[in-house]
Formats: sequence, C-alpha cells, structure tokens
Amino acid sequence: MAVVSLTMGAAGCNDGASPSAEPAGSSRSARDSTAPDAPVAPGEPAPAGSATPSASAATSAPAAGSGPGRCTTEALTMSLRQGDAGAGQIHYRLTLVNKSSHSCTLAGFPGVSLIRRDGSMIGEPAEREGAAGRVTVIGAKDSAEVTLHTLNRGIKGSECWERPDYLRVYPPGSRQALTLRTSQPLICGDLFRTTAVSG
Repeated sequence: MAVVSLTMGAAGCNDGASPSAEPAGSSRSARDSTAPDAPVAPGEPAPAGSATPSASAATSAPAAGSGPGRCTTEALTMSLRQGDAGAGQIHYRLTLVNKSSHSCTLAGFPGVSLIRRDGSMIGEPAEREGAAGRVTVIGAKDSAEVTLHTLNRGIKGSECWERPDYLRVYPPGSRQALTLRTSQPLICGDLFRTTAVSG
C-alpha cells in the first residue's frame, strides 16, 4: 500500500485556496460518536463551512500519453489512527486513499484543522513539519500518508485544546476539503504539525 504524506502546508495548498489546516479522518464522512474516525456518510450534512466537492471534476482518467494528474478531492478518501507515542510525543497517521480507477499524484503539505460541529475552527491550523518531499504517485486503490504531530498532556503546560467533532483536510493543491467525523487528534502543548504527503 503506497503511503503518502500531504505536503501543501497548514494553509491547505500553496495556491492560496483554503484555510491552513483541515481535520483528518475518513474523507467526507461523518458518523456517530461511537465511530470516531468514520467518514461523513453520504446523506449526512457536512459541518458548516465545509466545501462540498462536485461529483464530476477531474476524476476521469488522464489523456493517453500524459502522466498522472493531481489527486482531486473527489478521488480521495481518508482515515486517521493514532501511532506510536514516545518521549512525550504523539503521532497520528492520516492515510489518504485513491479510490479512483487510475493513478494520481500529491506533492507538498495538506491543510489540516480541527472543526467544531458548528463549523468553527479549534485553535490554529497545523503547521508544517519537515521537508516538502517529492511528488508521490498513488496508484488506483493505493494510499499515501501524512503524520500529525502533537504532545502528551502535561509535557508543555497543562492545557489541551478541546476535542474536535471533525477533522478537515485540504489535499495539497486542492480548494475543496475532505472531512472526517472524529474526536482525534487531542492537541496538547499548543503543538499541532503536519508532515508532507509521502508514499
């Protein structure tokens, strides 16, 4: 399974499209609190302020002879899971899956932010961490990853941000976001960072 790190930066994308960061989890799906990392269900309304990708856009295969195009929001879904914790550091793995029938690419940092049920943002969008990396080609049904980094409670001060209702993520280069209903990540010590997409 190809792994990708989103690289557009906390602002969502370098073309100045959307908010710096967007929450992570399964793309565009929201379910009840018993499934914290579930994508927003098709019939369920997205949180206020969410972009609603059109069903068309660039999900068709690229023209013959051309290389893979950029992965559009419509071609992606996502999930979020907590990774290893050590030395006071917490890392969450954000996985982006290419659900289309053809390869596509991502390069740079994603825009990642935590969202309340009313659509307002919690804290600040994730800051960039590490190098921008290279263009990552994601095959059909394959995936890429991004790492979200924060601290354990009490490592730097005692305050943690409130838990989100949604994670909103703008893939690199995209003006539309993926939204996942989740109560993660729990951000503590005012440290919220995202790596670039890698695979």
